[in-house]
Amino acid sequence: MSDTGTKMLVINGSHRAEQGFTERVVQAFVQGAEAGKAGCEVLYPARQKIAPCASCGKCLFETPGACRYHDDMDAIIAKMEAAELLLLASPVYFDSMSSALQKMIERLRPTFGPYFAFREGRTYHLKSREQQQKAVVISTAGNPERETFVSISRVFNRVVKSMGAQLVGEFYFPASHFMVSHPELLAGQLEAVTMAGKEFAADGSISRELLAQGNKEYVADPERAVQGISRMILEMRERYRLEQEDN
Repeated sequence: MSDTGTKMLVINGSHRAEQGFTERVVQAFVQGAEAGKAGCEVLYPARQKIAPCASCGKCLFETPGACRYHDDMDAIIAKMEAAELLLLASPVYFDSMSSALQKMIERLRPTFGPYFAFREGRTYHLKSREQQQKAVVISTAGNPERETFVSISRVFNRVVKSMGAQLVGEFYFPASHFMVSHPELLAGQLEAVTMAGKEFAADGSISRELLAQGNKEYVADPERAVQGISRMILEMRERYRLEQEDN
């Protein structure tokens, strides 16, 4: 991560880390952000030592602001607190984020104050910060229909708001294997993501035009795409079976 410019922390919750399709979109955004003079660091919760929250309450009552566990979350929290911009990314797993990212988010409890506020029909922890962080969300899915992202979008929106940050943009990529099988269909969308990263680094915002372009539909027939996915999986299974027989 560069020591100059705006500090942006990228958290990719994919279990496959750099090898996943989510990383392709993340790197497109990072490329733009770095062109916009942001210093970017990418973290992969799946590769970190993060104990699950025990819901013991120690960070609330006995040792306010300090977790009972001292693992990689200590450094992660410090980096999150220092960042001006956040990028949260995850593939869709059972209509929500990955367990690796969820586990990390649950361990953010010590960063919140002990008091609560009720506003806009919901209860929030009070969190003091001189300058509100700006955040962007990226998600990918094997399913070809955009309806797949309805649930995870709602979760991310609430998580970001609970963190006291402002969500300024979301990018969703269905049929993520198209990045390999039909890259020409996603070229314009990924280019928009890169330009969005540059805008985000410059002033913490993303234009409506880039958000629309980045989320432009590229799966013409989701039902037909599902049939193709099923055939691909069956072919992969058969190939694996034959390889095992040869061994």
